[in-house]
Amino acid sequence: MTEPARKPKAFRNCLFKSLLAMMIGIALFGPDAQASGGGQEDAKPSESAEPKEPQIPETVIEPDSIALTVVLPKSGAIRQMVFYVWLEASSVADRAVIEQAEPKLLNAFLRDLQRIMYRDTQNRYEKLEAGKRGFVYNGPELIAPPPPKTPEELEAEKEALEAAKEKGEEIKSEPPFSPFRPTTNRYFAALQSRLLATARGIVPPESIRSVQVRKFYDNWPGDKKPGR
Repeated sequence: MTEPARKPKAFRNCLFKSLLAMMIGIALFGPDAQASGGGQEDAKPSESAEPKEPQIPETVIEPDSIALTVVLPKSGAIRQMVFYVWLEASSVADRAVIEQAEPKLLNAFLRDLQRIMYRDTQNRYEKLEAGKRGFVYNGPELIAPPPPKTPEELEAEKEALEAAKEKGEEIKSEPPFSPFRPTTNRYFAALQSRLLATARGIVPPESIRSVQVRKFYDNWPGDKKPGR
């Protein structure tokens, strides 16, 4: 065989060796490169971006709901109501005091609500037409708790407390975090104040911080038309 006839075969052997080396390199190093590169991010589980519900502090008590029915004797009108009333203790230690008195508190609230809502039912029955008397109330959204204090903030508080002790002064501790915003509904703001005054007549006044009407459902079954 002449020399020019062997050159194509030599070229093919060289090309085959180059391709074989390339394939071996990909097989050996390809998976490692993918695992240490951008492909790793795709393998991470997606994190939920949904906002978390505010946590309810230990100072807040959620008793059973209070159900109340009012019947107007002359008209026979019936009004059914459900109150979701929460109690806020002044501290975690005061929570036990309020929990122990919870049955008395709920009974006292029921007596208050019977008196208040009877007058309210008369007023709504006379001034509003059937189908427009009932309503639903929801308390303001809860406030998310603040972030925990940094070590620097805690150290600064400690130094301020020590300095006050040396001077014979007393630093009052901050009240526990409260998740409740003031309600803009004047009717329920007044109702909460009334229930708070009742509660402070049963438990030590300083032990209870607030009474919150979180939800209220109102139903007038006689206002519903047949077939609805």
